[in-house]
Amino acid sequence: MTIGQSMNISRESMNNYQHALAVVSQNISNMNVDGYIKLRADFATNPTYSYGNNVYANIRGLNGACISQITSYANNAAANSAREANSGAQYYYTLNSLMDRLGEITDELGENGLQASFEKFFSAAQNLSANPTDPSARRIYIESAQSVAMKFNSIAGSLDGLQEELVGNWQQSATIENSEIYMSVQDFNQNLERLAELNKQIVIQGANNSTGLINERENILNSLSSYVDINVEYNKNGSVDVKMGDMKLVSGAEQQYKLNVTAGDATTPAIIQVENMDGTLVLSNANSEVSGGQIGAILDMVNASDDGFITISDMRSKIDELANTFAQEVNNVQTYTNGTVGAMALGTDPITGEQILVPSTEPIFNLGNPITASSISVNQNVVNDPNLIATARVDTAVDGWEKNVGNTDNIVETAQLRDKITMSTFGGADNVTFEGFLTYFAGQVGLQQSDVSGKFDTANALNESQQTNLQSITGVNLDEELADMIKYQRGYEASARVFNTANEIYQLLVTLGE
Repeated sequence: MTIGQSMNISRESMNNYQHALAVVSQNISNMNVDGYIKLRADFATNPTYSYGNNVYANIRGLNGACISQITSYANNAAANSAREANSGAQYYYTLNSLMDRLGEITDELGENGLQASFEKFFSAAQNLSANPTDPSARRIYIESAQSVAMKFNSIAGSLDGLQEELVGNWQQSATIENSEIYMSVQDFNQNLERLAELNKQIVIQGANNSTGLINERENILNSLSSYVDINVEYNKNGSVDVKMGDMKLVSGAEQQYKLNVTAGDATTPAIIQVENMDGTLVLSNANSEVSGGQIGAILDMVNASDDGFITISDMRSKIDELANTFAQEVNNVQTYTNGTVGAMALGTDPITGEQILVPSTEPIFNLGNPITASSISVNQNVVNDPNLIATARVDTAVDGWEKNVGNTDNIVETAQLRDKITMSTFGGADNVTFEGFLTYFAGQVGLQQSDVSGKFDTANALNESQQTNLQSITGVNLDEELADMIKYQRGYEASARVFNTANEIYQLLVTLGE
């Protein structure tokens, strides 16, 4: 090896170590940046020259080393596992949060809510049966009926408010643009657009020259996975494809589809659709393609379920069923008639001015087909004239029936509705009372809330484990970087000494030659 070769090789070696130190510096400065994937400098032997087949010729042909490329510690398999775990954690985080809010509404069914209103209503009916002509007892009975109706209205309003916040009001499609799911879908589409652009730039620049773009793309992919569960496929040209279910949303540098959310109906208030980039509808209902993430959790929380999971739609349906059954049962007693036997309200004898019984025709609750939790209300005619409450039930074929104002058979029937089996908990035959249904339903929501909370803890632990694993592979380890820094510094110093020694020898030879 000549002195000139030694100087060239050592000089290039110093340059190599300078570049390697710059990579270490880059890693250390970005160690706290989310999504940053650490880099490494790959060294390779420079091409050698052939001067012959002997040892001297081989030594003379040596040409030192170079940095062949700067590569990242990206691990596609670990990244996919981490994204899957992130999607599951975000799903249960969102679902757990929504279940907490649904649980707050369910509290209105309990001892301090609707159940308490039922208790006051039936107690008022019992008190009225002891004093059927007492105006005060009649007024309390009406007020207790109004309390039940208002509590139903309040619960329905809370459910509707939560649903509208999440997915809008399906009956007023314009409201969906102010909903959480709409905002999430818009952000998801923007990430898809940015992902396609990053893919394009990475392909143009080459994966080895696009470390910053790749880091940004990994953050985009993580963001996408927080909305729905996605499948990511890495291509040989450095780009990635993203699928949602069986739909390939992004193929390399091209965004093929985007998502849209539209209003549905009472049982399915929100529907995810897939569109071409020009807005042409490709899939009118893609809800079955959506799983995991925030969007998946919102859909599962608002749309009716057929697997026993209680959603907002399910709860609203059950509360509507309860309101309708309760109002119909009370109204049936209030306007009861069977042949000559019928429910009787209080009236006034036009001749004597005395109180008498008259056939009851006014329902306690306004009619509806069906009556719902939001529509249930007390008949204003009864509010204005509590004498219209049917406390008596008599046979009009019996002489003097109209004089029997102390009869309480009808209001007793109303009071006994408290113990009547009117509702079903599992479908099919009725098996519980009104209050029993409330207790059962509130209990089921509580059990579901506890189950979701447990699954969130599990999913969150798995996500933390997967993120830690990914970080251990791709993240910056300060100890490792400091070790590399010392190694490269020592290499630089050694190369510098070789260069200086060779330079001194060269200068000495020049001096001797003079």
